[in-house]
Amino acid sequence: MSDRSAQLRALAERVAAELPGHVEDVVLTGSTSRGTADELSDVELLVISETLPERLPLDELQTWSPDVQGAHWFGGFYESEYVELVWWTPEYVEERVAGLAAGKFVDHQRLRTAEAIVHGIPLHGDSHAGWCARLATYPEGLAAAIIDDVADTWIEPLRSQRSLLRPGDSLMLAERLLDDAQRLLQVVFALNETWEPGWKRLPARLEPLALKPERLAERIDTAIRSLDLQAMRALGAEALELAPETAKTRHARQLLLEPL
Repeated sequence: MSDRSAQLRALAERVAAELPGHVEDVVLTGSTSRGTADELSDVELLVISETLPERLPLDELQTWSPDVQGAHWFGGFYESEYVELVWWTPEYVEERVAGLAAGKFVDHQRLRTAEAIVHGIPLHGDSHAGWCARLATYPEGLAAAIIDDVADTWIEPLRSQRSLLRPGDSLMLAERLLDDAQRLLQVVFALNETWEPGWKRLPARLEPLALKPERLAERIDTAIRSLDLQAMRALGAEALELAPETAKTRHARQLLLEPL
């Protein structure tokens, strides 16, 4: 664990101790829980409570509520360090863990929750061990579902891809490269039946995976920086070549190998 991680974990424990008494569970997540925090890292806490707080021990408090019932976000400073609180009701976390364990989700936003929970550190409450036990086994059929879902997005007319190469359309091209990179990473983590993480510190996240295109992190970075859509498509084709063949993966791979 880095010295910075130890420092932020101690701070997180102090924050958890000052949260309202109705809080049932607090789990430290993010780079601090993984021991890789640096000077740019903040503190991320998953907080479980049926009740929203009347007050929090944070300065310059910000709040945000997504368009779902049972989830809220709070952010602010504690002892000059930024702290994020992802505030879920017990019903919401149960729905999320149950859906993940059953392989119901294929979108990155929800799938990354599993990795965050499994690598989290419980600071309060006793629910975390049960969540981890339910998420310890990668769901049967989930990898195939994710790969087919991604392959489906790559089945499109080449003219749609070529239109992104028009002069002056670099913004649209960059957006597509970002989307394709994230889809590619979803395929790779699915191939390895590993819960997909967030995409920070990508080389370290990819290093332990056995199935992946060679020099994947480096080639993704180069393709994005140089706005090289053909290179990103080649990576997608390489990833699909490692997957069990289905009608969708075969069709998508054929299209990805077509020159622009």
